This record gives sequence, structure tokens and C-alpha cells, in this order.
Amino acid sequence: MKKILFALPFLFAILLVACDASVDDKQPGASVTVDELTNSFQLVARSEGNNNITVKLSPVRYVKVYSADNDALLAEGTNPTFQVTPPTTELDVYITAINQDGSITKSSTKSITVSEYTDLPAIYEQIFGLENGEYGTTKWTWDDTLTRYWGNGGWGSDTTPSWWGAPDGADINEECEGKGLPNDGIGAWFSLSLTGVQTSRGETGSVKVTEEQLVAGWGVGTMTFSGTVPLLGVLPNDGNQRCYTYQIISADGDHLVLAAQTLSNSSEGWFFCYKRIE
Repeated sequence: MKKILFALPFLFAILLVACDASVDDKQPGASVTVDELTNSFQLVARSEGNNNITVKLSPVRYVKVYSADNDALLAEGTNPTFQVTPPTTELDVYITAINQDGSITKSSTKSITVSEYTDLPAIYEQIFGLENGEYGTTKWTWDDTLTRYWGNGGWGSDTTPSWWGAPDGADINEECEGKGLPNDGIGAWFSLSLTGVQTSRGETGSVKVTEEQLVAGWGVGTMTFSGTVPLLGVLPNDGNQRCYTYQIISADGDHLVLAAQTLSNSSEGWFFCYKRIE
């Protein structure tokens, strides 16, 4: 009996350690390797050659999907999808995953070939133009047919700059000069195409257009720039910082109205009204 009593505290201590979740939780998990991450995903088209792509993951984990050409984020999630737009016929992508220790693993690159384009936003034709079944390049400048083609107004409600702006309440050339874009005044332009953005100030970049509405029921889509901005694309009440994402308020092929939300005042938006010149 004495021997049994002596052993009981020792056994009890073992059981406590085995059942202590805090001990188990502190054991570090192994980070996913490059090869493991690369082997865990496949690029699956909706049908052979289709431009609508799903990233199939096994095992399922949260990842970010990037274009290997320019490191642009294409999608993220546990079942991410993205769309390849013309004129791209082959796309190289990679994915990243965050490990338990906070480090990031980047996969090797995988490629997919596209020969069929479906479900492209209908607004593409108004933004990029369409000739002989091909999207082209459109060139835009300030819409001087309007009394006010730049300025502020109500975010989520107005469709033009109803509060204040140029040219009726301010000089557009002076505004551009004061906001660090002196070459964006009268006569300035920018062009849009699926292959890139050109500006009269000499900058180049790219643009992404979707039918996503930043405010439900207001506008027809979203335009996101990378590398450059449209004419006077800054937020005046946020230190004139550049703005890269805009709500497309309207687009009819000849006129384009964009709006950007003020960061420091969510009820205010800045409106940019352009007309097509080519």
C-alpha cells in the first residue's frame, strides 16, 4: 500500500502535463516550404483556355495571388479567383502564405494560357473603346463643356462637383500648380488601355476596371490605377496625397466622371470630369 501511495502523485503530475493545453499551444508549427506551397496550388480555368481562373488549394490555406510580371495582387483567400483580360494570352503567377511565426513563404511561378475571354465588364467598351471586336486606347482631357469639371461634392450622392471647383470657382491651372501637378491643367491628357496608362506629364502606369460599386447603387464601377494617376488625381483635403482608386460615376464612351473619397471626411468626395479626345 505504501508503494501505491508513493506512485500516485507522480502519475497525477504526468496526467496534468499531458492535459495542459497551454503546453501544447506553445509548440511551434512548422513553416510551409517553397516546394510544399508550390505543389499545393493549381490554376484551373472555367473551361479550357478561359480567362476566369480559380486557384485550387490542397491543403486549403489562406493565400495571396500575384502576377509574376509586375507583382500586382490578383486575388486572396482560401478559394481565390481572378480574371485575365485581353490582350494577355499567358500569365505567370505565384502565391504567398503567412506562417505561424509571421514569416512569409513565396511559391515558385506557375503559368496559364488564355485563348477565350468571357464575362468581361460591359463598361470596358465605354472606357477603352471597341473597334472590330478589339479593345483599344482612349485619350481623355478636362471636360470643358461643363460649368465645373473638377471640385468637391457629396460622396455617395452627387454625380458632379456640386460644392466648389473649377473653372467657375477656381483656376484649374493654379490648382494643379499648387497641388504639385503643374502639367495637369488646360490641354493636359491621359490615355487608357488594357495594356497601360500614358499621361501628358510623362508618367506611365496601368489601370484595372471592375463593375464593383464602392457605394451600392451609386456609380457604375471602380477604376484603380497603378504607377500613375489621372489628371489632378490627388485628395486636396488630405495633404494633396495621390489617389489611385476611384468610383466610376458615369461613362458613355465620350464622357467619363470619376470620384474619390476624402479620407479625413467620409461625406466628401472629389470629382474629376473628362471628355474623350481620341
